[in-house]
Amino acid sequence: MAVGNSNIFGKEEALLQEAREVLADPEALKQLDRDAYQKLVDSYADLLSQISKLVRISDRQQNQLHNLMERMSRYLPQPIYRKITSGKEKVEINATKRRKLTIFYSDIVGFSKHSANMEGEALSAILNSYLEEMTAIINQYGGTLDKFIGDAILVFFGDPDFSNDLDHACRCVNMALTMRQRMQELQEHWFRLGFSDPLHIRMGISTGFVSVGNFGSSERMDYTIIGSPVNLAARLEAAAGADQILISHDTWGLVKDLFHCSEAKKLKLKGFSEQVLAYELTGPQAETAPCGEITIEDTERGLLIKYDPARISPAELCKLITDK
Repeated sequence: MAVGNSNIFGKEEALLQEAREVLADPEALKQLDRDAYQKLVDSYADLLSQISKLVRISDRQQNQLHNLMERMSRYLPQPIYRKITSGKEKVEINATKRRKLTIFYSDIVGFSKHSANMEGEALSAILNSYLEEMTAIINQYGGTLDKFIGDAILVFFGDPDFSNDLDHACRCVNMALTMRQRMQELQEHWFRLGFSDPLHIRMGISTGFVSVGNFGSSERMDYTIIGSPVNLAARLEAAAGADQILISHDTWGLVKDLFHCSEAKKLKLKGFSEQVLAYELTGPQAETAPCGEITIEDTERGLLIKYDPARISPAELCKLITDK
């Protein structure tokens, strides 16, 4: 049945047009009888009934779509999900770009040994609680969760939301420190639950240019990153000890004035022909604003300004304020 040109309100529109013609003709208006008026009222009642049904159907479909999108969002990094649903991201193969990112890679030390000594239910409960906590921290610092690989986690900063290299590196480093702190708290929690062998994580961070975007096939694709810095982050993580954070020289160059780092050490890493400079990250140097942000506050005059000197100069800031 062809319905492409059908109008479900055609009858009502014809009646409405008839009523307009009557109203436009004084003589016809005088001759308007009760039956014609009743016909108009009945048709209007039918119209309201149809609209009510359509609204209920639309609401039901909207709720179904919302529930479906909410479930699908759990399979995508939140920044990517927001970009796709906003229509800003092309969901097509080969939609990639070259971008400088800071990459984070972590895993649980000796997880294979732990998994061999634990029941499947207990292992799943601990692993899922660990990944739940780490995901919350990733979202807290605005990282893009690329994927879980068993107990391993791959995260990057700088896409799809780009700010500046210093901001990306600082947020990644702060995230790693927060993860380590939270892991210590989880160790105590799991110990009280009866798990006597504590879990430890190791982490690697690198900064560099990678290809980021959609990789895969026309039927199944991932929004992910490829490139030497990704491999470097993974190799630094593998070289780290329990609860240790190793960062690359490029990352160290960005954060060295804000965080305590060890002296450079040369590491021979798998997949790299030359020795690689690496640094152990231990913590922040002082209670400074995260990511190099500067805060100007005067409570008496109700003044509060936060700005990133890497993105705006003091002169530009003054001009912005005076122009307002």
